Amino acid sequence: MFDLAIFTALGWERRAVTEALRAVEPAGPPRTWSARLADGASCLVVQTGIGPARASAAAAAAPPAGAFLACGCAGGLVDWLAAGDLVTAESVIVLEGAGQPAERVPAAGAGLAVWAAGRGFRVHAGALVASPVVLGTAAAKVALGATGALAVEMESGALAAAARTRGVPFAALRVVLDGAGEALPAALDVIDEATGEVRAGGALATIVLRPRLWPAAARLARRQRLAARRLGAIMAVLEVEALAAPPEAAIAAGG
Repeated sequence: MFDLAIFTALGWERRAVTEALRAVEPAGPPRTWSARLADGASCLVVQTGIGPARASAAAAAAPPAGAFLACGCAGGLVDWLAAGDLVTAESVIVLEGAGQPAERVPAAGAGLAVWAAGRGFRVHAGALVASPVVLGTAAAKVALGATGALAVEMESGALAAAARTRGVPFAALRVVLDGAGEALPAALDVIDEATGEVRAGGALATIVLRPRLWPAAARLARRQRLAARRLGAIMAVLEVEALAAPPEAAIAAGG
């Protein structure tokens, strides 16, 4: 049994995590690695691919673990969040196929934020939205602003539900990649959804043949490098106790 199972969707997210951990080695199944946290606790890192269905399947196939952590990037839903800011979930608002909230799943973000503050990291705790589809426009993000959530991503709803089924704590640690008023470049759809890796040939062709995308592609690449650094920095010091802080400790500390 692992002390912690860490789930990432994209290849660059997973590399940011595994490069920060200790004693990393392939765990056997494709796109899985075993590692150690800063306190020596054992962890499994799983690269799920994109979307709730793949996240759910990866969680179901994962071996027993004491807690689940969703790790990676998110899109900001509030104006004051900037690229590179870290957020964690106190709850996950799961959207149904039509884009309406279906349920709200609790998460251990308050304790994680307090733990992070004690180690010099500012992590904003609040609700996250788990969307079944990519939100590529600023208008789509504005529509979700009414939920009161800080950020939106795709996998945490499925992972939180899987953790609830197993009876283990769930937390999400996300770094903002794009702000609330920013749209993702529509033509930069060059990620293999099943693996979470960039299709190198397709990416090169898409960008080279569309000069109007060059500024957006360059900006996204800079944001991704920043996000990877921020995520790696906190993962390098992560301890399993960060996911076990009781809610009353977070409240007492102002989380």
